[in-house]
Amino acid sequence: MFGKIAAFELRYQLRQPIFWIAGLIFFLLVFGAVGIDRVQIGSGGNVHKNSPQGIGQIVMVMTLFFMFVSTAFVASVIVRDEETGFGPIIRSTRIAKFDYLFGRFTGAFAAVALAFLFVPAAILVGSLMPWVDPETMGPNRLSDYAFAYIWLALPGLFLTSAIFFTLATATRSMMGTYLGVAGFMVLYLVMNVALQDPEKLQIAALADPFGLAAWELATRYFTAAESNTRMPDLVGPLLYNRMIWVPVGLAFLSLAWFTFRFEAKAGRARKAPAAEAAPPPP
Repeated sequence: MFGKIAAFELRYQLRQPIFWIAGLIFFLLVFGAVGIDRVQIGSGGNVHKNSPQGIGQIVMVMTLFFMFVSTAFVASVIVRDEETGFGPIIRSTRIAKFDYLFGRFTGAFAAVALAFLFVPAAILVGSLMPWVDPETMGPNRLSDYAFAYIWLALPGLFLTSAIFFTLATATRSMMGTYLGVAGFMVLYLVMNVALQDPEKLQIAALADPFGLAAWELATRYFTAAESNTRMPDLVGPLLYNRMIWVPVGLAFLSLAWFTFRFEAKAGRARKAPAAEAAPPPP
């Protein structure tokens, strides 16, 4: 049942306009940054736009802003059934709480991961445009795109999806969830300012939920030639950052399990018809 629910949710999300609209918007943003000389995200100077350094920076910056999209996907899983009135009906069936809750999350997060593929696709397509100055581009290596997507993007996407999925289970409100997103962004910016001193770089590398500080620390002493030819090794602060924040995301999902009221609501849904059918007392 878990797999069927996850597959249903994924198909539902892929049919929604927001999937394609968000994907197109991020594709155009990144395509413009790569294919237009006057627009730039991340790398510059002698570092190629499609270098490992350039790909990594673009992917991680986009991960930060993509949390507004991922929130729309995962929060709607909870809010949608409550707004349509199907929640109590579904929960009155024999569907297990685990299958219902995490099957829906898995399907929604799969849609998030697929939608984010527009970002590396835009880097690749933008680098191949005929009007692009060849001096600003290097060879495209699929291994660099895979590293950036798997190790740099997916952990951050998973973390924010888990956090705001949990918030949605607690608030049952899109407005409340997006207020949480705004608060999270403010806290993230404040943390960056507080930890920007050179002596706090190690702390910042571990505390940054998106891994940007860890990435900057790992590539801090790269020459232009190294930035153009290799990804940083997945060791030290970069690895520790992923090892810290992925379990944090799992912890939030565990919290969602305890926050989500399943049996109680289903019980009320089952008792309501019986109460209506009961004869009046003599």
